Amino acid sequence: MLVSLLALSLSATPFNPASPTEFAFGGSPDAHDFASICSSHSERVMDPAENPLARESLTQVDCEGFDYFGQARLAEFVFADGALTHVWVLVDATELENLQAAFTGAFGDPDREAPVFAAYFEARAAVRRDIPEALYYGEAAAPLFEAFFSQ
Repeated sequence: MLVSLLALSLSATPFNPASPTEFAFGGSPDAHDFASICSSHSERVMDPAENPLARESLTQVDCEGFDYFGQARLAEFVFADGALTHVWVLVDATELENLQAAFTGAFGDPDREAPVFAAYFEARAAVRRDIPEALYYGEAAAPLFEAFFSQ
């Protein structure tokens, strides 16, 4: 109950971290309607050598105004070789405690926790504290992220 109250206190609409419906993992950028989920967005090409998930291409769509946890946020959609692998949603550092409480309420206790993250493997999600953000990742990215979190 406390977790529900914390989540609702941050948003007029209920926050459900278990269902980021805008994330079509494995889909191309065209599988996402960025015009409807972002107030503005831009795509940038990145160096695939910097991401072990990409063999040939790495792009990121920066989605400004993404509605998350009751506010307009920057969400970074990362596509490796044309397929969405993970999404970072930036939050304010002051929200991390409540964000993690909402994740724990939705997903149970973290599978791995360290000073800089709390990872929820079954949900393929994490709260990152060193750079305040939420992470959601698809099945293709799970081995990479979960190996990192398990170190």
